Amino acid sequence: MPLYRGGFFRKGPSEAPTVEPTRRVARSESVVKPRPTGDRAMPVSATPARDPAPTQVVGWLAVVEGPGRGEVLALGYGVNDIGRGADARIRLDFGDVTIDLHNQAAIIYTARSRRFYLQSIAPGNWVDSCPVVGKSVELTGGETLRMGQTRLRFVPLCGLGFDWREGA
Repeated sequence: MPLYRGGFFRKGPSEAPTVEPTRRVARSESVVKPRPTGDRAMPVSATPARDPAPTQVVGWLAVVEGPGRGEVLALGYGVNDIGRGADARIRLDFGDVTIDLHNQAAIIYTARSRRFYLQSIAPGNWVDSCPVVGKSVELTGGETLRMGQTRLRFVPLCGLGFDWREGA
């Protein structure tokens, strides 16, 4: 069944709303902006600009079994989407082709409640030997996640006792 953007499907002739034409504003004279001369030009800094929003680590995923065993992946604030593709924030591209390319799952850290959640998107996700399909599960620390043939151990840094944004 197709979805319609305009609400419910209506039968009969459609009436287009009357819209006033857009007015064009033209300047009668050209505007010339003065350019600074060589002696008043601002010096250019050779140091790179700082990242305006540094990504602080809020937890980790350690690969404990499967391709990539021994790798540790850092989690950041907000949504950490998990997949094999280059667009995934947490890339599990160690050779396990059973992991979805784009959206296998997501681990979400909410700074307001200081809690972690696993949102299962693709089938085949397990938390501590329990299947997680199409639902959200709170992670408290120490859980073993299985995605495809890869097992991951969840280790939180932030939570109820600590958060990087304390005192900021």
